[in-house]
Amino acid sequence: MASASTCEAWAATPRSSSSTGDGWRGAGNKGDFTDLSSIPTIAVERVEILLDGASALYGSDAVGGVVNVILRERLEGGELRVRGGVGDGGSPREGLLGGAVGKTWSSGSLLGGFELYRREALVSDERDFAATSDLRVWGGTDRRDTFSFPGNILRADPATGASTPYWAIPGGQPGVGLDPASFAPGAVNRFNQNQGVDLLPSQRRSSAYLAWHQELGQELQLSGDLRHSFRSVKVTSGPLISTLSVSRNNPFFVSPSGATSHQIQYAFAELPNPEIRATTESLSGTVGLEAPLFGDWRASGYGAFAQEIIEGRTTGSLHSLILAEALGNRPDSPATEYSPARDGYFNPFAGQAANAPATLAAIGSGFSRTRFRSRVASVNAQADGSLFDLPGGEVKAALGAQVRRETFRRSGSTYVATVAPQAIDGLQTERTVAAVYAEVRAPLIGDANRRPGVARLELSAALRGERYSDFGDTLNPRVGLQWTPIEGLLVRSTYGESYRAPALQELAESRSNGPVRLASGADRILSLALQGGNPDLGPETATTLTAGVDWTPAAMPGLKLSATWFSTKFKDRIDRPAFTNRTAALTDPRLSPFVRRISPASNAADLAYITALLAEPFTSTDQGVFAPTEYGAVVDMRYVNTAGLKVSGLDLQASYAWAAFGGKMSVGASGSRLLDYEQAITPAAEYVEMLGQPNFPAKTRARATLDWSRGGLSLGLGGAYMSGFRDLLGHSIADQTTLDAQARWTTVGGGLWEGLAVSLNIRNLFDQRPPFYDNPTGFGFDPATADVVGRFVSIQLTRSW
Repeated sequence: MASASTCEAWAATPRSSSSTGDGWRGAGNKGDFTDLSSIPTIAVERVEILLDGASALYGSDAVGGVVNVILRERLEGGELRVRGGVGDGGSPREGLLGGAVGKTWSSGSLLGGFELYRREALVSDERDFAATSDLRVWGGTDRRDTFSFPGNILRADPATGASTPYWAIPGGQPGVGLDPASFAPGAVNRFNQNQGVDLLPSQRRSSAYLAWHQELGQELQLSGDLRHSFRSVKVTSGPLISTLSVSRNNPFFVSPSGATSHQIQYAFAELPNPEIRATTESLSGTVGLEAPLFGDWRASGYGAFAQEIIEGRTTGSLHSLILAEALGNRPDSPATEYSPARDGYFNPFAGQAANAPATLAAIGSGFSRTRFRSRVASVNAQADGSLFDLPGGEVKAALGAQVRRETFRRSGSTYVATVAPQAIDGLQTERTVAAVYAEVRAPLIGDANRRPGVARLELSAALRGERYSDFGDTLNPRVGLQWTPIEGLLVRSTYGESYRAPALQELAESRSNGPVRLASGADRILSLALQGGNPDLGPETATTLTAGVDWTPAAMPGLKLSATWFSTKFKDRIDRPAFTNRTAALTDPRLSPFVRRISPASNAADLAYITALLAEPFTSTDQGVFAPTEYGAVVDMRYVNTAGLKVSGLDLQASYAWAAFGGKMSVGASGSRLLDYEQAITPAAEYVEMLGQPNFPAKTRARATLDWSRGGLSLGLGGAYMSGFRDLLGHSIADQTTLDAQARWTTVGGGLWEGLAVSLNIRNLFDQRPPFYDNPTGFGFDPATADVVGRFVSIQLTRSW
């Protein structure tokens, strides 16, 4: 379903009433989304999706729609699940253990569930289409880096003055005894920057869920739930690179041209790739009370609290101060644990592993730590019931109010350029949101007053007003109409307006500058990326229209057809355009307002500009140290309010079931066709169609299924299709079709095996690789659409009692 990609609010509740999901907000290092992986899947009863903007019902976060997760409320007995799976070639492997147990009595119920999950990392070396950045074997370009091992010595280009690789350091030698004749002019070493990189991180997760319900007499009902999850992730990133400044102070120095110093583009292949480890702990809960008022009106109130703590640690980063000591560019500092006289100088002229372990460990000893804590607490009250009767039926209404408090805190430390770890700029911010809302459902025509061509007609309307302590007031309506001209045919439409205030971190995130290599044609240009929050951000809004038809013809029992057209127009959308589309940041003319091309080697003003930026205290060197003259661009990747985004499309669904081969056969098909995905980055820019381009949604997605069941046996096949696209040079990227298979056997009758079910699932049965894309990043696929796992086989055992 295409429009699901625009959903920005999630709700999860053990009851299908009017919960706005506040107990689930506050996830992520911006505290602005819900982490669905924190919910034990065994506790999920069903998932509902609202396609249109739903701010009037669910609050200002629901700009593009809502995914509503309905959790189990009651269970008598228990259930246990065990699942194991493995990808093609034995990786990645995953395992899951989950269980739930419940008890019901005449006035209440208690349910508890847990889930343990583990998945191994998938390394680029384990997939041939990702193992190398030399894409010529697939018909693409050699994307290997000139920051290499052995390194490349730079010289000033006679035409431009820019530093470019000119002498390759010879391989297979220990870096001693070299002379000028050892270096071949015009030769360039290249390095596979994909080696050792995790395509998917390793992950461990535990989650638990507890829900209860108790009637207090015949009038009051008390209910609540408590959820906890903990997840740890480890990912290995790309090798460290840097431009090394080497002079005669380095005992291994040799010059191919007789110069007293050189710049060397270098990849630290002797060091392990940096690792990023993160843990996420979330705790949330709700307590609610329901009571009758008058007539059929009932009142309900609940309090909700959610907290999430994310701690991250990056190790193996480059320590620029120690590197300078190891190269002989600065005196030995007694404040550091490294001493070149004792541990040895770093030799950048080696063509094989030759540096001392102590030297390498000190150079790669940089690290950073971060800690994010987000909290959301709310108090909610609602009343719902009938207002009056119309000829078509009762008019029902719901009224409610809410007060919500959001807080976000960040802290951390870094050790990449100082003699001791230093605290990073902390962040603590908060806001209060008060809301009132009303919803009315009016059956204008029903069984009592139906007429030819109008069997039923129902109007619904909702209105929500919110007051932000930092953004003032907003009022968001939603109107829906459902018309049944004849039995079995439903025509529906909705109109909604939505609003999203910037997340707290989007406003107050600290500034940071860092080097990044961006594609420009066949070249990769060293650029300085400016990142951080924007205190001048305003809210984004959206207007959504949907129209659809559902048909279940009485003449063909088992047939269901559905079609939905949707259109959402975002205004002042909060985004980071140059970051989101960074593979084209230097080539896409729409992004030119965020890019400043510079030539510091030949332009004094550009040199002063980039030198000042590099001297700022929030400029990071943990990914490499580079001379000012090497930079070719400065790219602003900070948050901005873009002009807008227009998304429209068509969703189609069909299913049919009938008796066949002594059992039940069913077929189903669903498809989504995006008609528009037009983006305007700045108010002065025109809207540009982005469909069918890398890093953006595919135009067409479709899926078809064929299932058969008899007694306790069920078999199924599913096929998925995704349309291809064209890259920025107009090269075609192929469509992709994959096939899935499933078999399930459930015991029937009593006995020892009662309640046992075994299922076999095979995803991507024929191991279709992602369509090739000559990606400037060096990975030969589009990460926005590719499935890098390939064939994946899993077996699950379920035991219920």
